[in-house]
Amino acid sequence: MSKLHRDDFLHLVSSYIKKDPEAAAHVADYVQAGLREALQESRERAADMEVIVATLAERRYKGSDELVLSKLKKWQGKTSCEWGWLVDRLEGK
Repeated sequence: MSKLHRDDFLHLVSSYIKKDPEAAAHVADYVQAGLREALQESRERAADMEVIVATLAERRYKGSDELVLSKLKKWQGKTSCEWGWLVDRLEGK
């Protein structure tokens, strides 16, 4: 399946709503649901990053490397910073 570009998607929605205006409320519901999911994911990612920082700061915790590695892998490619170097180090690469 090819990637639908944003402008194409928005044009598709606009065209559909023009033909079926009552569907607009459903589109709005789905937009809201998507925003809620994105916010929840953002909160979860922030919480996991706080765990990473706290764990790295206090290295006496047994299993801390495994915990940090699992959290970093979970969010790989979805954070503002590139953590691949730490993943590699924790995996012993």
